[in-house]
Amino acid sequence: MSDSLTQVLIIDDERDVCTFFKRLLARKGYDVVTAANEPEAMAALETGRFNVALVDLKLPDTDGITLLEIIKSRQPDCEVIIMTGYSTVKTAVTAMQLGAYEYLEKPFDDIDMIEQLVARAAGAGAVHRRGDASPDEWAEVAQGVGFRVGSAPSMKRMVSLAYKVAGKDISVLIQGKTGTGKEVLARFIHAASARAGQPFIPVNCGALPENLLESELFGHEKGAFTGANQTRRGIFELANNGTLLLDEIGDATPQIQVKLLRVLETGEFMRVGGERPIKTDVRVIAATNVDLEQAIREKTFREDLFYRLNVVRLEIPSLSARSEDIPLLAEHFVQQLNRELRLAPGTVRLLQGYTWPGNIRELANVMRRAVVICNGDTILPEHLGGTFLAGPSATRRTEPAVTAAAAQTSAAPEAELVEQCGSFEALERMGAEELNRMLSSLRQAQSNLLAVMRRKKIVPPMHALKDSEAETIKEALSQYDGNITEAAKALGIARNTLYRKIKELELPGR
Repeated sequence: MSDSLTQVLIIDDERDVCTFFKRLLARKGYDVVTAANEPEAMAALETGRFNVALVDLKLPDTDGITLLEIIKSRQPDCEVIIMTGYSTVKTAVTAMQLGAYEYLEKPFDDIDMIEQLVARAAGAGAVHRRGDASPDEWAEVAQGVGFRVGSAPSMKRMVSLAYKVAGKDISVLIQGKTGTGKEVLARFIHAASARAGQPFIPVNCGALPENLLESELFGHEKGAFTGANQTRRGIFELANNGTLLLDEIGDATPQIQVKLLRVLETGEFMRVGGERPIKTDVRVIAATNVDLEQAIREKTFREDLFYRLNVVRLEIPSLSARSEDIPLLAEHFVQQLNRELRLAPGTVRLLQGYTWPGNIRELANVMRRAVVICNGDTILPEHLGGTFLAGPSATRRTEPAVTAAAAQTSAAPEAELVEQCGSFEALERMGAEELNRMLSSLRQAQSNLLAVMRRKKIVPPMHALKDSEAETIKEALSQYDGNITEAAKALGIARNTLYRKIKELELPGR
């Protein structure tokens, strides 16, 4: 076996497949060895060093996952490409999570794509052998859609997998807490796919009532219902050849779930009031902050739809799980508004110590507010605001040091403030700006009070998380006069999620 050539190992029990790859790759100058079973594969690994291995997922005496682990343990620099049929794509994706470079679907129709894939894998293996820092192949696409990935290993692994499956025409399910950036990840997948030049359309399944959502997704014929004065194309038609993001899929009603399942199974749908099926070619990405497997157990989500959507599952880590990325993200949001500002070291420490229940969306809001408040060239801890430091859901992993100013704050201004708030007549005489300023001052006063109590080792009475959540929802409903849509927007959740919370917390119906 020549050391100067790229060494490729083919492991497949079909001799025709081995012969096909040997001829194809030898023509490109590769040195190819074939194996039809586990003993032959072990013998080849004992006698040769390989740059790339193409391994069939199903073999008579073993499986591709087992061989992947053996190859990676014996020859870590060998990049493994898993060969699979469509029915085992999910297992092939698992193999990628375990270290496979990529997977290749049978039948092998696109010869150019195979040659390019093997060349890329060989190049990646060469980088590892030299010990160079491996360039992120997805970086240019991420930058193009404004996707700040950061340096957290969990995030980079997830994005690497997203990039590799983007080129496969399969459904993707994105799971992550509210505010983690599920739509940005979906846009990244679209941009990295062959559909990049076609439409990308997001739709929030929890933001519209069922009758409106059905019309939004599938369109309607003229006269289908009162007010349908003309035929209207739905999102499945508008997104034809492109990508459709079904956000908050966990909030879709059972009736909508049935219709979505039919589209995914047949590629056809009918407009509301229509009589003929319409063909569509759409790549579906679903996103949710709901545990769909739990929803299946509770009979609120269809199991068959789940399996259709969950061909590949990507889980976005919460912001608190990738705290090393917080300074980069915070600076990014600041730079969007004012390139002259910088973050003080104390501010960065405070940001990294916070748990961020609202994730990246909350960080963006905090930094935008800080930019508005800051009147110098440096964002200081006090610019983050009292709501950030002491709101009902604001918990911290680490307690930041109490500043001397906070510890020595006189109680007199706070007492005067409380007295003013206790007077309804005094509040009635104030304008909007003055009321907002007073609310901000009260929150800062609460922050100072808690800081002093911590310093004196006084433990304030704590409300249960459920109680805090209930109070927050009641406050939002009160502020918007019981308008569910507006209250849900203010809370940053879907209407259906708010309805569910009201029911769970047994709050008075509106």
